[in-house]
Parts: sequence; structure tokens; C-alpha cells
Amino acid sequence: MQIILFGPDQTEEVNFDQFSSFLHGIQRQCLKAEFDTFSDGMDFITDDEFMRLLLKRTFISDIKKARYIDRLESRPEERRHKILFDQFCQFMNLLNDFPDFEVAIRMFAITKKPLTRKDFQRAVKASTGLEFDRELVDVIFDVFDEDNDNKLGHDEFIKVMRDSIKSRGTLGHHASSSSSSSSVYWNCVRQYMYKSYAR
Repeated sequence: MQIILFGPDQTEEVNFDQFSSFLHGIQRQCLKAEFDTFSDGMDFITDDEFMRLLLKRTFISDIKKARYIDRLESRPEERRHKILFDQFCQFMNLLNDFPDFEVAIRMFAITKKPLTRKDFQRAVKASTGLEFDRELVDVIFDVFDEDNDNKLGHDEFIKVMRDSIKSRGTLGHHASSSSSSSSVYWNCVRQYMYKSYAR
């Protein structure tokens, strides 16, 4: 890594934009490797594979995971979607900005207002600056709309997202007082890699 950034003799300088671009590239490669484990060489994954990828690092029970997947697999063919790599990255970007997104979602819960697809998109854009493609929104609502009324179940969705974030080390990953300077440095790099993604 030092040679790539600073050259063989460690004398080259790297500005912020170059370093940010370098980290962005590393993160995309990591996400692509994860994506490729489910794509079987294709340029897409099915929406139920996308959900499996998301659920595999959560702490919810296997029974509940199976229930989520069953909801997707029981849909008619015309309601199924292919998820492209860039769409997968859109979702990962939401995990980076999840605290802001959760605040927006919690406002609906406090006011007891149901969260529609339009409201969900508004919350995504407010926290990330982007809008999800329709396919991603459809998958999320197909899984977490337990009453089939086109309204999102706030609590379960937030729990699953928080589990996924914790497993990736993107939140709550502070170094203890006994950590070495090296571990603190690499923790900062990992945090920045996720935060700098898709800006």
C-alpha cells in the first residue's frame, strides 16, 4: 500500500483527492468481490440473492431469515428484479449514512405515520443525496411490508440494517485504550473507506 501511494522510494506526495480516489477504488473492489460471490459471473444478482447477501451477516434467527427469503421467492415472476452492481453499491452507501437515515425514519415512527415508498425515497435522498433505483425500493418493501399495504415496517428494517452495519465495522467500532497505534490507524482507514465510497 505504501509503495502504491508514495512510490518505491517513499518520497512521492499524495493529496486528499488522490487518497480519496484510492480508498474509493479499494472499497469498490471489496464490494465487487462480495457481489461476485452471488452473481456467478453475471453482471447482476437476483433480488432474493441480494437479500441473502444482506441477511448473511445479521444476527436475526435463521427462521426469520428464511421467512424473508420466502416472501421474495413466493412473488410472481413479473415482480422479481435483477440487481446490478451499481444498485448494490447504492444500498451500501446508505449503510454509510445510516445514522442520518435512521433519524428520518424515526420521525415517521414517532408521529405514527406509515412510511410509503415516496417517503422512503425522500429519507434516502435526505441522508445520502441520492435516490434509490425503483428495483431496490421494491425489494425492500416486498420484504419488510409485512401487512402488504405498501407501508414499510420501521423497526424490523432498522434492526436488520443495524446488524449489517455492525458486522461490517462501519459503526460503533471505536478503539479501546489498549489498542496499538497501528490498529487505530487501520480502523480509521476502514472507516474512511466506507465513508468515502460513492461520493
